[in-house]
Parts: sequence; structure tokens; C-alpha cells
Amino acid sequence: MKNVIVIRACLIFFILAAIAFFVLKINSFWSRKPEENFSRQNRNNSVKDPRSGRLGKKDKNKEANINVLPVTDRKSFDAVPVEVTYVRKDDIVIYLTNNCALKPAKQVDVVAQISGFVDDIYVDEGDSVELDQLLAKLDEEESLLALKEAKVKKENAQRVYSWSRENFKENIVSRDEVEENKFKFEIASVELERRELEYEYTTIESPITGVIVERSIEEGDKVKKDQIVFKVADFEPILAKIYIPEKDLSKIKKGQMARIVSEFLPGIEFLGKVKEVSPVVDSESGTVKVTIEISDAGGALKPGMFVSVYVIVGQHHDALVIPKKALILGSETEEVFVVREFLVMDADKSELNSLVVGDSVVCTRREPLDKDSPNGIESSVRGKIVAISRHQTKREFSVTIEIIDGSVGENGKFDTVSFYREPDVQICQLKTLLFRIELRAMKTKVTLGFREGNRVEVLSGVKEGERIITVGQNDIGQGANVMIHHEEDDRL
Repeated sequence: MKNVIVIRACLIFFILAAIAFFVLKINSFWSRKPEENFSRQNRNNSVKDPRSGRLGKKDKNKEANINVLPVTDRKSFDAVPVEVTYVRKDDIVIYLTNNCALKPAKQVDVVAQISGFVDDIYVDEGDSVELDQLLAKLDEEESLLALKEAKVKKENAQRVYSWSRENFKENIVSRDEVEENKFKFEIASVELERRELEYEYTTIESPITGVIVERSIEEGDKVKKDQIVFKVADFEPILAKIYIPEKDLSKIKKGQMARIVSEFLPGIEFLGKVKEVSPVVDSESGTVKVTIEISDAGGALKPGMFVSVYVIVGQHHDALVIPKKALILGSETEEVFVVREFLVMDADKSELNSLVVGDSVVCTRREPLDKDSPNGIESSVRGKIVAISRHQTKREFSVTIEIIDGSVGENGKFDTVSFYREPDVQICQLKTLLFRIELRAMKTKVTLGFREGNRVEVLSGVKEGERIITVGQNDIGQGANVMIHHEEDDRL
């Protein structure tokens, strides 16, 4: 029994030791840098050039007279699919943005001037009304009786006063009695005016032209004096009152235009104008009240509606504009990738010995117009050499030319290619050279101006019509070959 236990314990010990050994080996392998692992596999296995039988590393030092421009920071030598758009001219503005609830230009509470029962109502909420339009009618029976009584009292007081004046002339009544009758007549006249006014108050009229925004009475209700029975608002113009920080006060002036947008009215934009700027700063919030007047809203905007207000404080016309997403993330300065066309031509090395990077190039070819005009017209492309590199399996060298002026459209053939060095000294001229076009992403510093939403203004660094990368620019390096996957042509 003891022997079985010892044997089992030994087996378990050997199994655990084997597992630990493999774990240590695996950790040791993966803890090395990747290049160390591959260097161990490839040590003493250098690839030889099939043409010379020599090591490829030594061949790199040959042809030292050929000027080669290395492409730095390129993450891939394969064409990377990207999306591009064009640098275009457009108007761009900057705003001060705020949110608020709209208010009517004028809102009036209509109150009952006398107490009484409501006989008739002639309008409802939402109805448009004119100045002095009848809104409701109170019971007039009591007011009418009081008016008739006042008329009788006035007529009687007037008759007594007239009688006393006539008798005063004949010394039948005294002066004091005449004065007393005159006073009673005046009191009766005032009472009649008051009763006439009360009778007029049985009709409730609109004090302004506007819209009924609230009705608080029903037929048969008894209203009290000074009770609010209607609210009438004038919607033309409608106002937006916003509060801006004190630091932005210098940017706001009367007459500045503003754009008003409501999320409940998509695709519709209203124009307003700064009507008033408060002369004081609120000490608690550090803000200034600014009143925006919105005319010609066509009834689409209602009081209480929540809107976004964009006060235009700066505007540039015909500015160079690019999408904000074209900017390279994480860059210390503002940069974009511009897609430029490069011509690549192959030629024997003996013909290129005298060329260096920076030499000018003029490529010409004759393009037929149609079958009836075989001679066609001559077109030319100007550029400069940016790289000269040797083929891996041929004696030929490739010359890469950046296009400065002109366009070729697609791969083809040039009749003549002339190389020049400053100042316009021709070095050599080659005949009938095939060319291919490569698109490369060139990192370019830009100076930005106004920023408006997803658009930014470019003051320098790019030109109108240039293609800039909007998707994929963060996955490539300077000079990377690219392939345009999608081209957004939003040029004006």
C-alpha cells in the first residue's frame, strides 16, 4: 500500500515539474522583443540578390552616385484606401450660441372692470383678434337700470338748478340756494357718467391686436371686478432673450443678425436681429441680457418654445473651408493630409547618372482630338524630382516626379521628358517614356481661422480644389501610397 502511494506521489511531482518547465519556456520566449525572436530564426540566413549572388545588404551601397530620397514615417508601402473631399470656397461665420424660451413682444392681461355674470363669449384660445374687438359680454340689466336712474336724477337736478337761477334774478331764492342746486346738478352729472362707463364695461374688448393665449371664464360665470378673464399676446415680432457671459459683451452690438433653430422644426431656420443689449451686468451670474427680435416667423414660432440662438459675431466670405474631421488627431500643430499625384517613370541608370532630387521636369505629349484630327494638340506637365530609386530585379531606375502644373488623368506615355536644373539648364531629354500615376498622402501644416460646427476655415497651407483625406488619415504616414475609396465632390 505504501509503495502505491509513493509511486503516485512521484508521478504527480514529475507532471507538475513538466508543466512548470513549459510555462517558463513560453514566458521566456514571449518576453523577448519581437525582433529578437525573428533575429534568432534568421541569423546567418541573409537573402542573396539572384542577379549577383551577393548579399542584398551589400548591394544597397552600390550606385552611390544615385540620389535617393527615402520616404520617412510611412506605415505601409501598399496603397491604403481613404476617403477624400475637396478644399472649397464658402462663407463661414462664427457665433455666440445660447438657448432660451421664446417670449411674445407684448402680452396683456384683460381684466373685468365690473362684477357681473357672463352672458356671451365670442372668442376662444388661439383666435386672432384686432384692437377693440369684442371678446365677451356681461349681464347688462343691472347696469342699464342704474344708468336710467342716473339719467333721471341728472334731469331733475338740472331742472331744479335752472329754476333756482331764474328765481334768483327776481330775488325769490338766495345765492346760497342757487349754489347748492348747482352742486347737486354736477354730482348728478358725474354719477351719470359713471353709470354710462359701467354700462360700457359690460362689453369686454381686446386692448391690442394679437392672439388669445388664455381664456379663464365660461358663460354663466360670475366675475369680480379686476379679475383676469383673458390674456392677449402679440406674436409679431416674437422675442428671444438670452444671457451671454460678460467676457463676450464686446462682441455684441445692436443690429447684429442671429439664427434661430428649433429641434421641433427640423430643416427650418429663422433670422433675427439684436434689438436690445442690457446696459448692466448681473452681479450674481456675470451675464448680460440680450434681446433678439424675430420677425416674419409666419406663426411657426410660439411663445414658450425652446430654441437655440446663434448670434453672428463674425463672417468671412469666399473663405477656404475644410471639414473638421480632416484634421490629424494628436498632432502638435494643425495638420492635414493632402492627396497629390506623382508621376513614376522607369529609365536606364546610365541616363539618370546626372540627375538629382529637386531637378525640374517638363513632360509633353500629343493627344488626338478625334479621328479627323490625328495630329491633335500638345499638352505638357511640369514637376520636380522628389525621389530616384533602383528596381530590385532590373537595371532600371524609377524617377518619382511631383506634379506642380498640369494634369495627366491616367497612366500613359510621354513623347518627350526634359530634365532641367536651375536656372533652366537642360540636363538631358528622354523620348517615349511610359509613366504611371501614384497617389500619395502628403502631411501639410495649415493655419486655421473661423470654426463653424463641423467646418473650419483654412488661412494657409492648402489651395482651392486640392483633395484632402477625411477618413483614414490617422492610419498612414508621410508619403504613404493611397487609393481613393470614396470622393466627396462638394465643390461649389
